[in-house]
Amino acid sequence: MKIRTFAWAILALLILTNIWAKFTDVYWVENTTYILYFAAAVLLVQDKYKKFARPMYLFLGLTILSYLTRSFAGEGYSYEISLVFLTTANIILIKEAARYIEFKNASHLMMLYFLLIVGVNAALLGYHVWGIKDYIENTAVLSIYILYYINLLLLGIFAFIYYLNSYSRKSMYFISLALGIIFADILRDMGVFFPEDISVEIAESIIRLSCAVFAVWFFVTKEKQLRLLNMI
Repeated sequence: MKIRTFAWAILALLILTNIWAKFTDVYWVENTTYILYFAAAVLLVQDKYKKFARPMYLFLGLTILSYLTRSFAGEGYSYEISLVFLTTANIILIKEAARYIEFKNASHLMMLYFLLIVGVNAALLGYHVWGIKDYIENTAVLSIYILYYINLLLLGIFAFIYYLNSYSRKSMYFISLALGIIFADILRDMGVFFPEDISVEIAESIIRLSCAVFAVWFFVTKEKQLRLLNMI
């Protein structure tokens, strides 16, 4: 059996295990499967790649640290500390995207479209933060959440610009990863601050599995020459 086929089989087993853990409220199993998603995703590319770039190790390491920190949920501010790790991991993604972006003069129509997309996303994320602020009594914790969602907004903006600059396979992996992270985190907050909905939790798990795969594919895929569509 090829390593790639074996990795897909592991991912299928992990998603089923994660769903079982959600139904049975076995949190440590659920959290562990999130970590193992990344290990299985790395196995997907082991046939072709033996060494990986430092940013990939940093991103995966910080993301895994965030999940390990959540294992101590309920002890101090472990959940908020996990957001700090995730923020740092997202900054690494933003820096990687910035490497492949070249800024040029944009047409008025393209600039309007860009501002519209950014405005809509900013409004939606702002509305989400506004909805959860009533459930957060600690000002410091609320500040962490606000900074984290500003970080997510920047990630989405860079992903959008990068994709329009390139339209390459690597940029598609990146924008899929960025959108996956944003949606998964919103679904996570829905489970934390609002009544539990198992369908929401399952959707989050599937998206996080996809994020693990897209993250690895993004880091190992080479970028082609940019098309420079005068996005901005």
